[in-house]
Amino acid sequence: MEAILIDDNPSVRNLLLKMLEKACPDVHVCGVATNVQEGLNLIETVNPQLIFLDVEMPDGDGFSLLRQVHKIDFQVIFITAHEKYALRAIKFSALDYLLKPIDPEDLIAAVAKAKTELEQDNTPQKLSVLMQNMEDQLKVPKKLVLKDKYGVQIVATKDIIRLEASGSYTKFVIQGQESLLISKGIKEYQDLLSPDLFFRCHQSHIINFDFLSRYDKREGDFLHLTDGSKVPLAVRKREVFLEKIQAR
Repeated sequence: MEAILIDDNPSVRNLLLKMLEKACPDVHVCGVATNVQEGLNLIETVNPQLIFLDVEMPDGDGFSLLRQVHKIDFQVIFITAHEKYALRAIKFSALDYLLKPIDPEDLIAAVAKAKTELEQDNTPQKLSVLMQNMEDQLKVPKKLVLKDKYGVQIVATKDIIRLEASGSYTKFVIQGQESLLISKGIKEYQDLLSPDLFFRCHQSHIINFDFLSRYDKREGDFLHLTDGSKVPLAVRKREVFLEKIQAR
């Protein structure tokens, strides 16, 4: 796999090059750039299959670089040192990233995922969602990329009615379309979705407050949603739920 590295920090570049040589010998780094403009020139010259891209650089960021690329036919692994909004947007878009300092096992996993994604050609869709989320400049990105067995699904977060755990999978119930079964646990989405809009009311359920119609405690604690579904409210969650409802 032909790759390039775009990062302004020489120590990060040198470490990553050594790690790739040792852990991912099939990745051939054919160029290194230290800023956005150098990176753009290198992309046009090399036509890489994979780019390791720093999020923050002196003359701009990785997102501004991608906006200037005419055709994105490569995989991107972002490199960042910060748990910031940009990282959350990357997660919403189902793109891969490495946190500094880079862990070798994370690098191996990211490269393996990039090889699979290269065959499936999903990256342009994911990057499109990322750019929209970044341009909105909102605390919570508007769109979420979900990958099921049929391909990539792009969902507006406001249309997610509820999530339901199904073993190591998560079922998404979405307004106006069929449910999706995603091969990730519900905890991952609890950490990702806004706690102002979504609430984990039970070990197996997360609801969108905007679709809540009523709370019924006549036959146990249940939450009724506008699509006609009914989900349990755990006793230990009742007090927090009531506080959130009163604050809305």
